Amino acid sequence: MDAMRNSTVKPNTPKFERHFLHPRYWPLWLAMGLLRLLALLPHKVKLKLGSPLGNLLYWLAPQRRKLAAANIALSFPDWSAEKHHALLRAHFRSLGIGMMELLIVWWGGYRREDDRKERALVTFHNLDIIKKLQAEGRGVIMLVPHFTHIDMTGLFLQLELSYAPVYRPHDDPLMEYLITKGRTVFRDGAPWVTPISKDASRTMLKHLKRGGLLFYLPDQRYRNPKQRVDATFFGRPAPSNPATSKLAQLTGAAVVPVFTRRINDHYHVTCLPPVDNFPSGDDLADTERLHRLYEQEIRHNPAQYLWVHDRWNLSNEDIERLSSQA
Repeated sequence: MDAMRNSTVKPNTPKFERHFLHPRYWPLWLAMGLLRLLALLPHKVKLKLGSPLGNLLYWLAPQRRKLAAANIALSFPDWSAEKHHALLRAHFRSLGIGMMELLIVWWGGYRREDDRKERALVTFHNLDIIKKLQAEGRGVIMLVPHFTHIDMTGLFLQLELSYAPVYRPHDDPLMEYLITKGRTVFRDGAPWVTPISKDASRTMLKHLKRGGLLFYLPDQRYRNPKQRVDATFFGRPAPSNPATSKLAQLTGAAVVPVFTRRINDHYHVTCLPPVDNFPSGDDLADTERLHRLYEQEIRHNPAQYLWVHDRWNLSNEDIERLSSQA
């Protein structure tokens, strides 16, 4: 296990500050306390609570519901309205389960270096692909698209691998403190999982050049008009970040897609072979290739993809029109 230790990234967990105790933060602290109590429940109970929580979110978040419905209708135009609606409801149940999974991520036994319960939840497939690449001294970009169980994927991978997840810093200082602290893991007092801000490009490059592993989320809408590519995703151009190609080109890192499926109360984490001839020198073509891989997995596991994200930058008119089809 020590051979896989991540020694190239220094932890950057924000420090607790006294102003976090200000009354304006009390509702958040109360919510965290309630979540901590729920974390004591057995895993199966947490998952069962997740489905009704998702059903509640379906009604409490009408804008997100319409956006998810529009995305589903856009991605599966040949489906009936009934099938669209069934997927929409299943997605919100999966979304609720994903929220309950955070209790395991934040307070699971692995935090106390007792990971027996977490190991019992997962079956790995082809994890040796990553271990072999790292043993050869090669950096690896682990591509993990946005599914509702993405935090559990991160948890399971750290059972076997030391890596650096890329994340977007939160605007609220207390949320930034809590989230970053929750994503940082130590083993034997040494850094094991150490988050990197999406803006820290030099840190990512240095990490990969030294043979590190990067947990990279590649599939969200990219807003920078000068750097983005409009790569087709489910038949429609989507503003996309070509950074995967650039990171691989500058570091020689392998690009390995990692997909997770939640089946009842068990998880299957599958590593695909490294994407061959990548990067090709054509950022748009590279991103299109990756999108085809994501689409294939989403078609096999549609309810667990994160449909509430505005992947295509749809207009309000498009959202209203498309959501009416689901």
